[in-house]
Amino acid sequence: MAKNNLPQELHYKFRLFMKKSTIAPFLIMFAAALWAVDGIFRTKLTYSIPVASIIFFEHLLGFIILSPIFIKNWRWIKKIKFSQWKIFILMTLVSSVLGTILFTEALAKSFVNNDFITPILLQKLQPVFVVLMSAIFLKEKLNFKFILLAICALFGSYLISFGFAPVQLSLQGKELIYVLAVGAAFCWGFGTILSKKALNDIEFPIVTVLRFLMAIPIAFVFAVIMHQTYDFTQIAQADLLRFLIIAGVTGGAGAIFIYYKGLQNTQAKVSTFAELSFPIVSIFIGITALNPYGAPQSITISQISGVAILLTSIILISLNSNKSIEKPVVK
Repeated sequence: MAKNNLPQELHYKFRLFMKKSTIAPFLIMFAAALWAVDGIFRTKLTYSIPVASIIFFEHLLGFIILSPIFIKNWRWIKKIKFSQWKIFILMTLVSSVLGTILFTEALAKSFVNNDFITPILLQKLQPVFVVLMSAIFLKEKLNFKFILLAICALFGSYLISFGFAPVQLSLQGKELIYVLAVGAAFCWGFGTILSKKALNDIEFPIVTVLRFLMAIPIAFVFAVIMHQTYDFTQIAQADLLRFLIIAGVTGGAGAIFIYYKGLQNTQAKVSTFAELSFPIVSIFIGITALNPYGAPQSITISQISGVAILLTSIILISLNSNKSIEKPVVK
């Protein structure tokens, strides 16, 4: 009798193990690493496909992958109130479309400088924007410690981008890349605030699939307005494969679900450290043959100093704010 029940007992113990907080941070680390790898495939798509069309097609494929969730929860989706739909639309516009367009544009333009690392590392500014917007929209209090750390984080981001050289007040070259990347961090941070509101009443799988669905028409409109449409019937097989990897694994449904699975059983202050796999993997990609721009990228002393200042500031901000602020990672 005991021998016959052994498979069920092992299955039960495995499920218990997967729910424990010991495994959860590793899921977050894995998801964050996938987001770093996403830059490799996303960057290569910009060589032949307009940015707005990339955003449109990756969300179309992402929704197809997530469509079973949509079908399964259709009766609940029909009951969503109009006030909640407004949050969904704004969240999709700001985070899924604008944020991703700005980030992808930053990657595309950084090709000239052979700089894969900077646009990605600047996304670690998101907690600064999340705390600021929480103060504005959620009435969270700001203290002197946060203001000081926020200044340090911004200084670190400056060193990563420009080193110790003075910045030119012009939207070109490194300056434009900085504006685009920080703009993406702001949009994704704002998306976190809106996601927090949406998740108050609706489960995250439904929120995720609706974001992908609504991003399709919004991204298409942006592609038309920006004159960045693309005939996907002519897409190369290699690019289609990159899209499938982005939508299903590195930047879409797969990574998001892995992250949320881990976050369910992980304290915010622990997830802060787990997410450090994102910049670590990004730097590894940039300085090795994996760099999508070709030759491995060299890192200066000023950039190393900037990385240290930025990440230390963000960790301290997150530790100080983990009781009330959710971590910003959903793109």
